[in-house]
Amino acid sequence: MTTATPITIKINQPEPPPADDHRFMFNIDQYLVDRLIAYHHRHHFTCAVETGTYKGHTTVGLAKLFPKVFTIELNPEFHRDVQPRLARYPNITSLLGHSPDQLRNVIDQFSYPLFAYLDAHWHENWPLRDELQILLTIRKPKLIMIHDFQVPGRPFGFDAYKNNPCNLDYLGDILPHDECKYAFNHRTSPHSANRGVLFIEHLLP
Repeated sequence: MTTATPITIKINQPEPPPADDHRFMFNIDQYLVDRLIAYHHRHHFTCAVETGTYKGHTTVGLAKLFPKVFTIELNPEFHRDVQPRLARYPNITSLLGHSPDQLRNVIDQFSYPLFAYLDAHWHENWPLRDELQILLTIRKPKLIMIHDFQVPGRPFGFDAYKNNPCNLDYLGDILPHDECKYAFNHRTSPHSANRGVLFIEHLLP
């Protein structure tokens, strides 16, 4: 009796993306990555600051795009756990603390044009208005990107603070409309978190 020899069939499967990959930025939204790169080609940002490090997905993407990156995290456990990952990038400065306080501490170390990514919206004390006011006092060119923003007429996810949606009504009184250009994302990438975004170009030509 002849015994059949087992046949191993190898199925070609795509390799998983590297740990530090642009596809993981902005809650896996490649459209937003492409949008940022288009802004970068136009304005040539030399520095980035991020509020809300979490697992560092966006942080390391920014470190591959810009010469200098500052990231601020309030949660001590998140900050501790992400340090081995961020340590591979000498151009990242990782800070622990309340984002408005840390922004004030390092504001003199920024270079311009600056890209600012505001995504620290998780806790009872919502720092967004304070972060924005600090950044807008800098009379130098910058692009501010606010994540989890309510986009009019679009079914994108957004955050709220004490029943106040994160939208233009919440922030409108502190925005210098005569100095800024505003834009929303009008679509999101498949398989992303489907979140809304506001872009604020401040004093940029």
